[in-house]
Amino acid sequence: MVQAVYVKAKPKILGQAKDTRRDRYFFALVSLIGLSAIIFAAWPILIWQITTLPRLTAGVNRLPIPKSEVLSAKSTLESNVQVVKDPDGFSYFVPTNLVIEEKDRPTEFYLSIPKLKIFKAKVKVDNLNFYSSLSHFPNSALPGEVGNSFITGHSVLPQFYDPTNYLTIFSKLSDLEIGDDVIAELGGNKFQYTVGYSKIVDPHDLSVLSKISPNGRNLTLMTCVPPGANTKRLVVVTSLL
Repeated sequence: MVQAVYVKAKPKILGQAKDTRRDRYFFALVSLIGLSAIIFAAWPILIWQITTLPRLTAGVNRLPIPKSEVLSAKSTLESNVQVVKDPDGFSYFVPTNLVIEEKDRPTEFYLSIPKLKIFKAKVKVDNLNFYSSLSHFPNSALPGEVGNSFITGHSVLPQFYDPTNYLTIFSKLSDLEIGDDVIAELGGNKFQYTVGYSKIVDPHDLSVLSKISPNGRNLTLMTCVPPGANTKRLVVVTSLL
């Protein structure tokens, strides 16, 4: 005897199939947007780690200044400088005793880096705020003087680079190579520097403020790396021609 079993089919709700497809499409779209955002932010960092970082690290082994001429770190500003962090976790240098050694110092000068399409960017002298200008570290040498003129600027992901925006102005600083020009204009005088080398340092490395050599006239540029992060610092050292 054959026994049959009857099961009552679940009633179909009008529009349910369309709603399910709509939810799937929406989920796929959100996932695609999220993945694109991750790639957008991570890709520059990955490329920087693979290509830029090895180039910069290798360059340190070919410094143009003989070791015998490099000054001891003990002869620099280090003893009067400390590293502090702002609420966003960004580390920066601050003098422990901010006393300007010279009177009648200029309040600003201008910096141009033709390769990066930076022209006459304002540099505030003896200043620690670089949100609306580049910052010249207090008591470091002025352009043209013997010593190390130390300048700091902000950087972000290279996709947002704008050479006229001080929040992004140093985003492509790692593109500079040996021989590239950096021009400082102060008091009607123009000083042409040339890039000697670049290196990656720890945020707490105060030696970057050092005078490069006894009679050297240098200008050092610094910003955060890798792109979009602030775990390390990129330092580009130039010399006056």
